[in-house]
Amino acid sequence: MPPVTFGARSLGWMLRGACRQADPELFFPVAVAGPAARQAEAAKAVCGSCAVRASCLSYALEAMPEGVWGGTTLEERRAARKRPARRLAGAQSPGPVSATMTGESATRTGHAADRQALPGRTA
Repeated sequence: MPPVTFGARSLGWMLRGACRQADPELFFPVAVAGPAARQAEAAKAVCGSCAVRASCLSYALEAMPEGVWGGTTLEERRAARKRPARRLAGAQSPGPVSATMTGESATRTGHAADRQALPGRTA
């Protein structure tokens, strides 16, 4: 089977996402307030220690999928796209991901969950 891609980029990083070990429903809250807000925070906690978080966030900022990706909600990504990208002085940032948004060094990578990009995925 050929690798799954988005544009010219490989999405192979999705296979290393911490979300693969979590319930996929966790990453797709049905609202933005009340219990759904707590659900989104729980999903973001999974993303917090994920090894591919920055890659996931970069993808999410470009594709704008529903749900929690790279430790952010769709609403947070929409707001981030409206702000000018900020980069740390002298640091190289992978794609549109800024170290300010990820809370990580600009060279670290990260991920979230998508049921559409990888069929048969458990999270």
